Amino acid sequence: MSFLASRLETLVFNIEKTLHVPLVLSEGCCTVEIENTSLASYDWGRLGVSEVEELPQEANLLIVAGWVNKKRSEEIKEYYEQMRKPTQVIAVGSCALSCSPYKLGAGSEMIKVNDLINVDIFVPGCPPRPEAILSAIIELQKKLSPGPSAQEVLHAALK
Repeated sequence: MSFLASRLETLVFNIEKTLHVPLVLSEGCCTVEIENTSLASYDWGRLGVSEVEELPQEANLLIVAGWVNKKRSEEIKEYYEQMRKPTQVIAVGSCALSCSPYKLGAGSEMIKVNDLINVDIFVPGCPPRPEAILSAIIELQKKLSPGPSAQEVLHAALK
């Protein structure tokens, strides 16, 4: 019986490791590109990303995009603490990565996402295209499960 339980536990662990349940905290123009990435044209579901979750307790992938000020930084940290562990973070767009173009002077209150929480993958662009966001998801999967992808194994077998 313990053998069966152990195998089931391993199976569930492997499924959870490749299934991403996103929580999207986005402001500005990156929001449109993130929404496009989840739609049928790009279909991030084929990469193991489920529907966008509204409750942080149900999500394990945080996608942060757009400008971040002091008020929004508190919200991001609060949501991050409530999320399922392990939590992966993707920062999308120039605003989230470098505060550009809004960090124009010494008095600017803009904050980089990486200064708040640990970011796993950065997606540059203003705004980045959906293909760049999909590439970030693939890169995250490779980071979580090193080794050849199923597609790479299939190509090697067909040669």
